[in-house]
Amino acid sequence: MRKVVSVIVLAAGMLFANNTNAQVKIGYIRIDEIVGVMPELAPEKVNMDTVGQQFVKDSILPTLNYKQTELQKKFQEYGDSTKSKAVRELIAADIKEMQDELSGADSYIQQVLQAKQQEYLRPYYAKAKKAIEAVAKKKGYTHVMSTDTFLVAPEADDISYAVLAELNIKLPEQEKPAPKPAAPKPAGK
Repeated sequence: MRKVVSVIVLAAGMLFANNTNAQVKIGYIRIDEIVGVMPELAPEKVNMDTVGQQFVKDSILPTLNYKQTELQKKFQEYGDSTKSKAVRELIAADIKEMQDELSGADSYIQQVLQAKQQEYLRPYYAKAKKAIEAVAKKKGYTHVMSTDTFLVAPEADDISYAVLAELNIKLPEQEKPAPKPAAPKPAGK
């Protein structure tokens, strides 16, 4: 919320500052939607759910499997009744530490997957940003903001469709509503 307020204050300040030399024209865009409809990211070409999974499989899971094996060994050591109480307490502390590490594994894997997806999408966002800059320049916009910044904005300042055109992306035709049947004619007339 603080970020949105800061952006709004900044935008308002830009509108009122230095009005003598430059005219401020603000547009807005839905960049995530632009990137989401890029043909090279179509679901039949890229499954975003699998981006990063090979990295997790090759880099993270072996370490987690090793730690799991070591934890099992610690449990066996702890179960050895020939060990002294002091040694078993040290082993118990090791077990707790290893369990704590392993309990955060799912969260860590999700963070890694998200980071890999962002890394994968970075060039597509750069491509969209370049198109946004070109459209802004052509249409005379001095500032372009994300739609989540505005609560109310004129539809004419949404440059999303112009950016799609700049990227040569055609949206699929939306299904048109069926024509309404003609009203029946009254009988006898």
